[in-house]
Amino acid sequence: MKVISLASVRGAPGVTTTAILLASTFTDALVVEADLDGGVLAVRYGLGREPGLTTFAADGPDADGGWRAHAQDAGGVPVLVGPDAPAASTSVWRTAGERITHKLVAADGVAIVDAGRLRSPVPIVAASDLLAVFVNPVADQLVALTHLVPTLRQAVRGRVAVVLVGDGPYGVEDVERAVGVSVIGQLPNDPDAAEVLRVGGSRSHLARSQLARAVGALGVALSSVLLEPTTAVAAS
Repeated sequence: MKVISLASVRGAPGVTTTAILLASTFTDALVVEADLDGGVLAVRYGLGREPGLTTFAADGPDADGGWRAHAQDAGGVPVLVGPDAPAASTSVWRTAGERITHKLVAADGVAIVDAGRLRSPVPIVAASDLLAVFVNPVADQLVALTHLVPTLRQAVRGRVAVVLVGDGPYGVEDVERAVGVSVIGQLPNDPDAAEVLRVGGSRSHLARSQLARAVGALGVALSSVLLEPTTAVAAS
């Protein structure tokens, strides 16, 4: 699998919402909950805690169905739901993170990882082909990201990029110059669309929203990055 991780510097400005919408723009994609503060998709979409990450981690290497046998449907998107308690989520990724990551990377398709707020990258984030960090274009978040970038570049296998969320005093060129990484997309504040997804609504009603259109453009940009030669990605 190609692995695209979404994370934020502070808070979670649309990471989970975008993960669901973004997965719908790819063929054969799933969302993987890897937020150490705990997953939210089971509650939002009325899903069970299992199957999910915990059952996938426990499955043998030769089990039938691969990740599909452990995915549930969240508004038309397959998801591997994670534990909702922070301690349980941390435990899963500490004890089984390498196994989960190896099995997903060996599979076909695209994994969209909802990593929540950035801390020390869990194994699936470290294995990312691309880590997209969501920030509001305001000074405190950009300063925090600037301090994180050197660590992320060492910890993450692939490319690190920025997604700007909402309005602020700093534009794309300002951010790229200050942070030293590319801005790969911009997402609007679209509270109506975000609320539909936040409460577990169907993405089929969101096709004309500003948020859905912006995430569609982000999906195109991410696809082009994933198709770049490895040497070009590494050089960034």
